[in-house]
Amino acid sequence: MLPKELLEVRRIKGKIYPKFAWSDSDLRLAEKVILTYQRNVGKEYGKVVEILKRLENARNYKKVRGLAKIIERECEFSSKTDLDPLAVRLFLFERGYVTRLGERKKIVEEASKHFGVPVEEIEKAMFADREEERVLTKVPEITPSELVKRYNLSLLQTLIFNCLRLSFWISTNHKNVFRKLKWLGLMYELYEESGKLITDVTGTASILKMTRKYGSAMAKLIPEILRAKEWWIRAEIVDDYEKRVYFFELTDKNRKLFPLDYDERVEFDSSLEEEFYRRMRNFGFEVVREPGVVKAGNHAYIPDFLVRKDGKEVYVEIAGFWTAEYLKKKLEKIRSAGIPLILIVKEELALDKPKNIRDIIVIRKNKIPYGDVLRALKEL
Repeated sequence: MLPKELLEVRRIKGKIYPKFAWSDSDLRLAEKVILTYQRNVGKEYGKVVEILKRLENARNYKKVRGLAKIIERECEFSSKTDLDPLAVRLFLFERGYVTRLGERKKIVEEASKHFGVPVEEIEKAMFADREEERVLTKVPEITPSELVKRYNLSLLQTLIFNCLRLSFWISTNHKNVFRKLKWLGLMYELYEESGKLITDVTGTASILKMTRKYGSAMAKLIPEILRAKEWWIRAEIVDDYEKRVYFFELTDKNRKLFPLDYDERVEFDSSLEEEFYRRMRNFGFEVVREPGVVKAGNHAYIPDFLVRKDGKEVYVEIAGFWTAEYLKKKLEKIRSAGIPLILIVKEELALDKPKNIRDIIVIRKNKIPYGDVLRALKEL
């Protein structure tokens, strides 16, 4: 995210839009910012900032500073001295105030002898721990296009920081998104809209109760949503200046603005899942990995697979490395979801067939009995 004072938005008829960077002039500006850092390696940070200010004008200063913030996250800085600046200051200040240059020179010379370094080193070390005194030593390799996209993502997250309510829909990447929701401690509800399952993330109850922690958590969720193949986001945003709520909406049609491209690769949590996916496809079945979110009471349930053939389909869950306690919780979700499902479970967790589960197939010696799987599928 960016500091709030660098957020640039447009407000039109109750809607709010971040001023994303995308034009040729934005790319040229990004290139100038990158070159400013690259050409000033070895200089103090304060001097780099002074040079950056030459790029600023009344219209672009927020953008220049925002682009600079993105680069600085990956820049490396070092101290211009091996001495401890705090120790040097303590030594000097313990000797009291000075009112004449001669007195100052004498105390600095004492410090020089005490620390065993030249006078010039004491002068450099005195305030070397200040931010503006740090020396720029390394700049990340980044193109203007990459910088602009990272800036846009940070701009979006900064807007979402002031979110009262966030709704989204995603076509893929469900497991990672809901894992992130849980890890961030965000509360959510699921509801259907036009045949799609929508996730509604509720923030604090009112503007007065808004907390930085909750806004930050919502902002951190955004990158995972943008990694889906298709997505949209709707949000209610509190404007800090006008103290009113604006509506915000964004879809995957704006994907090119951001650095998070959809990855077509199918990922698996275990070798058993990968093997099942490959073998069932070889048997002529259509197999969809993590086919989508299923509403299970107040929670989201994401089956491992959807297996489809000849107009028939069934969900499949592979419990290869679950604990008994985890299996119990998962079965509660499956019961709430009320979907046709085949459970493939390791031998030590084998149990009587619960309600709503079409069949239970036992993994023996870490191998899935595919003959049993095919028989269960034929009985659909």
